[in-house]
Amino acid sequence: MRGENSLDNERGRGLLTEAMEVLRGNLLLVLGSIAWWGSHYLLLWNARIAAVDSLISGYDGRFVLTIAGTVIALGVATLVSRRKPQFTFAGWRGSYVVFAVCASVALGLLVIPALGESNPMVTAGGAVLSGVGNSFMLLLCGELHARMGVRFMPLVFAVETVAGVAVFFLLSWLPVVGEMAASAVLIVIAAVSCYAYARFARPMYADRVPAKVDMTVKPLVVLAVLTGFAYGLVRTFAAGGLEHSGASAGMESEYIGTCICALLLVAVFLLQGRQSLFEQCLLFVVPLVATGMLLVSLHGVIDVVPTAINTGGFACFFNLMWYFAAVLAVRDKKYRLTFLVALLFFSSQLGQMLGALVPTQFSNAFSSGLTYLLLLVSTLFMYYRAKTAQKNLDKDGMSEDPFSIEGEECLEDSAVDAWIQRFGFSAREAQIAMLLARRMPYKQISAGLFISDNTVKTHVRNIYKKADVSSREELVEALRDIAKNG
Repeated sequence: MRGENSLDNERGRGLLTEAMEVLRGNLLLVLGSIAWWGSHYLLLWNARIAAVDSLISGYDGRFVLTIAGTVIALGVATLVSRRKPQFTFAGWRGSYVVFAVCASVALGLLVIPALGESNPMVTAGGAVLSGVGNSFMLLLCGELHARMGVRFMPLVFAVETVAGVAVFFLLSWLPVVGEMAASAVLIVIAAVSCYAYARFARPMYADRVPAKVDMTVKPLVVLAVLTGFAYGLVRTFAAGGLEHSGASAGMESEYIGTCICALLLVAVFLLQGRQSLFEQCLLFVVPLVATGMLLVSLHGVIDVVPTAINTGGFACFFNLMWYFAAVLAVRDKKYRLTFLVALLFFSSQLGQMLGALVPTQFSNAFSSGLTYLLLLVSTLFMYYRAKTAQKNLDKDGMSEDPFSIEGEECLEDSAVDAWIQRFGFSAREAQIAMLLARRMPYKQISAGLFISDNTVKTHVRNIYKKADVSSREELVEALRDIAKNG
C-alpha cells in the first residue's frame, strides 16, 4: 500500500511539475488571456452599465446586442474558414487590431450613458462593436491554446478564468470611468501579448488525445445551441428586470458560476484520461446547466445560487469548446481547428441570443422547465446513440480501435504505407481503404470513425478514383497485389 501511495504521489508531483512548465512556457498567452477575461468581465458584469444601457423593458439590451455582434462576426468567420481551410486568424495581424479597436471603442461608447448622456444609438453601437471585437478573441484563444497540446488546455483555462475573476474583483472597486480605463489597458495588454505569442512561441508538446473521442461535430453543435439557449433564457428570467438591484444579483451569480467552472475544468483535466468527451459533458456540464434551470423554474424568483449553478455548467462548456475543437482537429485532420472553433462558438452564441430574446411572458418557470427537459433528454439520447454504435462495433468483432486488425497480410502497416505511396491516399483514405479491404459495411465504417455515411461515400469515391477502380472487389484485388508485391 505504501508503495502504491508513493507511486501516486510521485505521479502527482510529476504532473504538477509538467503543468508548471506548460504555464511558464506559455506565459505570454496566459497573461494575454487573463487580461482579456478581466476586461471582458469588467464590461459584461458592470451592474451600473447594465442598468443604464437597457434599451427594452424586460431585456438587457446591451447583452442582446453584444451577442448579436458575436453571432454576425462568428457566422462570417465560419464561412471564411470553411471556404479557405488554410486561413488562420492567429496568423492574420488584422485579428489583433480588430479586437483591440472594436473592444476599446465599445468601452467608450458604453460608458457614455453611465456619465449621464444617454443615447440609445450610441449604446447599441458600443454593444455590437463589443461583440465583434470579442469574437476575434474567441477565435484567437482557440487557435493559440491548441499550440500547447490538448492535454493541459482545461487546466490552463481554469487558471485563466479564476485570475480573470480576481482582476475583475480588484478593479470593480474603482469608479465606472476608472473601470473602463483599466479595461482599455487590459485590452491592449491582451492584444499585444497574444500577438507576441503567435509570432514567437513554438508548440511545446506533440498533439495527443488524452480522452476517448466518442463525439462528432453534430452533437457538439447541438449541445452548444442548447446550453447557450439555457444560459440566455435563465439570464433573462432570473434577472427579473433591469433595475440596479436585479442587475447586481445577476452579475454576482456570473462570477460565482465562473469560479465553479474553474473547479470543473480542473476535474476535467485530472480525469480526462478516464473519460470520453461525452462523459465529460454528462458529468461536468449538463447536470449543472439542467439543475440550475430546474431550480430557477421551481423558485420562479431571482436567486443567485440557481443562476450561479447554471452559469458554472455553461461556462465550463464554453471553455471546453476550445478543448473539444482541438481534440477533434487532432483526431480527424479533415476538420480544421479554425473552422471548428468558429462553428462551435457561433452555435453557442446563436443559442444565447435566441434564449435572451424569448418574450418576457414566456420567460417563466414553464419555459425554463421545458428547456431543462429538452437539454437532458437530447444529451442522453445522443450519448445512448454513441454508446450503441460502439457496442455494435464490438459485437461485430471490431476492437476499440477500428484500425487495430490482425491476421490480414494485406492490412499490415507496411502495406498501408505502400498504398499511400502508390496511390497517393491521404491518411484518412488509407484507413478507410483498410476497412474496405476487410469488407466492412459503410454503416460500420461511419460508426467506427464517428463520421457521416455521406463522408464515407465521398472518401470511397476518392479512393476509387486514385486507385483507378470502379468497385470494392477491384479495389481489394489491387490492394492485395500491392501488399504482396510491394
